Amino acid sequence: MPATAQHNEQATTVPNLNAEESGRLGENPARFLVEEIDIDTGAGTSGELIFARIRGIATRGLVDYWEGVERWLARREGRAPREDVLDALQERREELEERGNGLDQAGMTPAERREAAAERNAESVAVLVDEGGEEVPWSRQSGAVVGASR
Repeated sequence: MPATAQHNEQATTVPNLNAEESGRLGENPARFLVEEIDIDTGAGTSGELIFARIRGIATRGLVDYWEGVERWLARREGRAPREDVLDALQERREELEERGNGLDQAGMTPAERREAAAERNAESVAVLVDEGGEEVPWSRQSGAVVGASR
């Protein structure tokens, strides 16, 4: 179930545009989108979690939902939608369309998407090598180091 509140000292309630849709997609984008986006003052950049999460969105449907929530929050708060957020969402949408991701996963539950991702990433790219650079089976790890990806 998606989070409905932030667990910090302020414990503010996170708005939820559509609880049913948030539940179906496995998250409430407002959880991230309520954050301010500020210029880095040296103490860390506020709002970076928004963009990190956008880069990890797996389906075009979820990108569309995020965009709708950003526009809804903007209206609710009496501001314009943030161009940085909309640009990041459009960039992610284009990446998903280019790679074909999102189309085959649109009807999947979050658990089914995680399972499909695990199947795609099942093969390791790491190769163990001995001192001479020869590949070593994972079962014989003594003295082996991880070599560069090939």
